Amino acid sequence: MQTIHLFLWRHAEAEDGIPDLARPLTAQGKRDAARVARALAKRMRDNTRLIISPAVRARETAELLIARRSLHAEVDQRLAPGSSTNVVLAALEDAVVACNGDAPLIVMVGHQPWMGQVARRLLSDSEGDWSVKKAAAWWLVRRARDGNGEWTLRTVFDPDLL
Repeated sequence: MQTIHLFLWRHAEAEDGIPDLARPLTAQGKRDAARVARALAKRMRDNTRLIISPAVRARETAELLIARRSLHAEVDQRLAPGSSTNVVLAALEDAVVACNGDAPLIVMVGHQPWMGQVARRLLSDSEGDWSVKKAAAWWLVRRARDGNGEWTLRTVFDPDLL
């Protein structure tokens, strides 16, 4: 079983408005996302898979990392607001498979509540909601342990602490 590095990065603060998918980041959101992008960029590799929600606020959050590391981003409709945990986990599994055996480093930029639900499912194998702060990125690692994959939380990149 291969080691997987997964960064679950919640979009930064966005303007209120309709349509929901068109909401841009606020000035504070851009500052917060830039702080987290700076920290994440130090940990990225050339083979990083960056998968983002189709929402403008998620794309704008990811653009700050893209600019720092010249990464290619993939927009995936399965990461849209309101997606289910199972749909997002399917997107993650597809990303892992697409890495063709390389030790995957995957960044998923998206939304609550699915982000907290995915983190909870991976880390505790239980259903429910966990809160992920806007602009924060959770670094999860899956390693083989006793023949099974075990997810652990390596760290959280909180924009207020960077």
